[in-house]
Amino acid sequence: MIKKTSADKIHAERVSGFTLVEILVILVIVSILITVLYPLFTSSLGGVYAGKRKLSNLQDAAITLEYIKHDLKGGYFKKTFIKGKEVDGCSYFIGGDGMLEFAKLYYDDNGDECLQKVSYKFNKTDESIERSEEGQPSRPFARGKIKKFLARMDSVGDSKFVEVTIKTETENKQPVELVNAIFPRDVQAVNRHWIPNPY
Repeated sequence: MIKKTSADKIHAERVSGFTLVEILVILVIVSILITVLYPLFTSSLGGVYAGKRKLSNLQDAAITLEYIKHDLKGGYFKKTFIKGKEVDGCSYFIGGDGMLEFAKLYYDDNGDECLQKVSYKFNKTDESIERSEEGQPSRPFARGKIKKFLARMDSVGDSKFVEVTIKTETENKQPVELVNAIFPRDVQAVNRHWIPNPY
């Protein structure tokens, strides 16, 4: 049996470690990889954040459009008698650039029909759409995300509908537009074959 001397033990310890040259070579290779890969990482991360912001803008615009759609479904755009007076629901409608106002039909505590004004206004200062209803506090939607709001009433024959357009934009200033034709509940589809979007 061969005995290891202390010199052999020192030599074995030297063989198991890295030399200074090896460490320097590894550091140079790692720094080159970091220099090459870091810009790719930051650009892809920027793309992810831009995508999230774009989706956030679209989501807020879509939620706002859903609120408008819900209100318009309860809107009244016909002639009727309310408490003995003839009322034309279309006369309450005001539309255009940055404005939507109409009468919503509901029943009061006595069970009588009532029309209540609902309005949506585009606030250019904070880039939001503000909803207000008689007797209730106003509520802003999609603050800082709306670039344009447009509403107009159109008709086909006796059927009336409201076309609503909401514009938002992506991080790199690309415009995205949501357009929806909304038929009030009391209006049947103009086309017999028209199928509402179930989503």
